[in-house]
Amino acid sequence: MHKKTTIHKETIVGEKGETTVRIFSNETHQIFQRGQIDTFIMTVPKSLGPLNYIHIWHDNQNSQSSSSWFLKYMIIYDLQTLQKSYFICQKWFSIMKDDGQVERILPIAGDLQKSQLSHILSKHAYYNISDNHLWFSIFLRPQSNIFTRAQRCTCCFVLLLTSMLFNILYYDQENEIKTDKNNNGISLSLGPLYISSQQIMIGIIVELLTFLPSLLLVQLFRNVQPRQSHQKQISSSPEMLSKIKKKSISEITNVNNNKKKKRKITFPWWCVYLGYILSLLLSVASMFFIFVKGIEFGDLKTQKWLTSSIISFFSSILLVQPLKIIALIIFFAYFIRKSQNDKEINE
Repeated sequence: MHKKTTIHKETIVGEKGETTVRIFSNETHQIFQRGQIDTFIMTVPKSLGPLNYIHIWHDNQNSQSSSSWFLKYMIIYDLQTLQKSYFICQKWFSIMKDDGQVERILPIAGDLQKSQLSHILSKHAYYNISDNHLWFSIFLRPQSNIFTRAQRCTCCFVLLLTSMLFNILYYDQENEIKTDKNNNGISLSLGPLYISSQQIMIGIIVELLTFLPSLLLVQLFRNVQPRQSHQKQISSSPEMLSKIKKKSISEITNVNNNKKKKRKITFPWWCVYLGYILSLLLSVASMFFIFVKGIEFGDLKTQKWLTSSIISFFSSILLVQPLKIIALIIFFAYFIRKSQNDKEINE
């Protein structure tokens, strides 16, 4: 017996006609998962002209949790005219949530609607949390992203060990007697931890110092090109567009070539192994010095080091990574509000 799944359908209406009912499907992976961006290729027998609206719905034939679907927006990219049409929704398709509707008509969005701050924040907030927050992205990573979960775990492990190393190097250079005399603030001993304002500040500062090396490692993994076999699988999709005119194909090729010239720097696919080797070297070196220096510490200094290391860990999750996300969201919201270069289309 096959599990019954919710079927999503749509009709696109333009000034010169409309499509038949189209069913969203993908043979390789599940579609419309939480935080996921899905891309589909659709052909029509003739031009629809300027688009007016999209009629979209689902049949509500699954369990209540699976049939509840929140749609942020849709983008239609015409491969002949090379124009993008935006349809903003920001509503639930569910009989249990919002207004209880599972069928909606989305009119084409104008420039004012596309540049609204609420749309920009909603568009980038979840994506930045699920992809750019290094710790949260282990669980929330977008499925289409080439920065794999294993690579994210590797970066987190290296970040944790390097922060512990920086902490232990600080306490190795510290004059313990002088520090104890100057430490007149409130302190608290909690099991193996020795908590004071000094340990909190050291933990936060060390995490800020280790942020840059971890960022370089993350960017190395992010910008590695996929292997040739994966590229061939992606490049086979234009075969489905055999009805597109040759002129349009040449225009698309020219546009893609121009985009390639402006594209950010990428690394060959084998650099992923370089990233793993670099991660291994950093991890082994960090563990070695942590072990060597740790056995020389007394109980009090070990407690201070352990406390600062734990504070560094939580400050990375709750302070540094959120600040990075907030900075990215503010950048998108205020500095490139008029930019229409959607990362989702390029992917």
